[in-house]
Amino acid sequence: MASAAVGAGAAFLFRQSTDPSEAIAQVVAVEVASSTPAPSESSGQEAATQTQPNSEVTDADQAVTPTPAVRQEQEQQPAADEQAQADRSSDPEMAQAAPEQADPDEPKQEVEVEPAAQLDSEPLPIATLTPDAIRQGEAFVLTVDSAEALAVVATVEGRSWNLAESSPGLWWGLLAIPRDADTGAADVVVDLYGAGGSWLLALTSSLIVIANSAPLEEIILGGTGVAPDPAAVERDIAVRFVEHTAVSGPARWDAPWMLPVEGEVTGVFGALRSYDGVQSEGWHHGHDIAAQHGDPIVAPAPGVVVWTGELVLHGIGVILDHGAGVYSGYWHMSSIAVGEGDEVAPGDWLGNIGSTGLSTGPHLHWEVIVQGIDVDPVQWTREDRPLLPPTAQAATQSAGTLD
Repeated sequence: MASAAVGAGAAFLFRQSTDPSEAIAQVVAVEVASSTPAPSESSGQEAATQTQPNSEVTDADQAVTPTPAVRQEQEQQPAADEQAQADRSSDPEMAQAAPEQADPDEPKQEVEVEPAAQLDSEPLPIATLTPDAIRQGEAFVLTVDSAEALAVVATVEGRSWNLAESSPGLWWGLLAIPRDADTGAADVVVDLYGAGGSWLLALTSSLIVIANSAPLEEIILGGTGVAPDPAAVERDIAVRFVEHTAVSGPARWDAPWMLPVEGEVTGVFGALRSYDGVQSEGWHHGHDIAAQHGDPIVAPAPGVVVWTGELVLHGIGVILDHGAGVYSGYWHMSSIAVGEGDEVAPGDWLGNIGSTGLSTGPHLHWEVIVQGIDVDPVQWTREDRPLLPPTAQAATQSAGTLD
């Protein structure tokens, strides 16, 4: 089994095929064709050979037995070959140089084809996790360098993510690990596809998931009050985690995000909470910053306003689309200064601090959502935030806010 060590301590391995007969046929087809060099036509077959090793092709030293169709072609030699052999046998010098011929009455031996040359003839795809260890509720970047792939899909803990081709042969994707994901090694499987959706190969690795050490936060609401309408609660959730999750274009940020408001941190992402002494089943989905009523809230990164309005739990709010499936939300506001469709740059005014919705005082509840998975907003303010591929960084810097 071939392997490639790829940066940041992450190792990707070829995954075995579940269809051995298909893999054997592909290997044989490549080897037979290799007798007549045709690089332009063999590259796709070589990729298939690398991608679907089976129990009969475990390394470069093990031979592959041709399929019956190939053996039949080898047995059906033209009559001209028989005549040529007879001519050579009549010539003493040729007869001496000719190898010993097998008895035609004996069963023919199967021809063994070595796949080693074909397996090593093309550079292997390279995939990199950045970083290869994150906390629960953080995002990471996956890049795949492959000139053969026409589509790349990554699967982590049962969820699939489509990678985008940021430049020819370079695939980039932003993935997120939920707050409630299991800690330890998480499987990362990368499937590469060719023309017509044909599967080329799969790479596998592991991402180390570290426990989120957020504390238990006790919230005093001062009474039970009136329970919100369940339909209104469902609407609150849908707006934040369902309706605004699609990948609308390339990533827009090219630098660490700024804080949307200065103030005291009163709640951290991922914290378990109790309300009036009753512990909630979920966790805190954002980062809370207390400030004075009416203080301005600004955009932390380039984006487009995709939603403004009011929800039963989170009050008045604004949602920004930052590209690549990344959205940020600003909640409990007292007023809104932007409209849907507005493009904003870092530092642009979004609205003002308030205490609307379910709130104990003026503060900002700041969320970051990656294709429906809430992640820690503070990660995006650090140098180890999810980075863009070099070509995308250059385009973002030259074009400013991308459409």
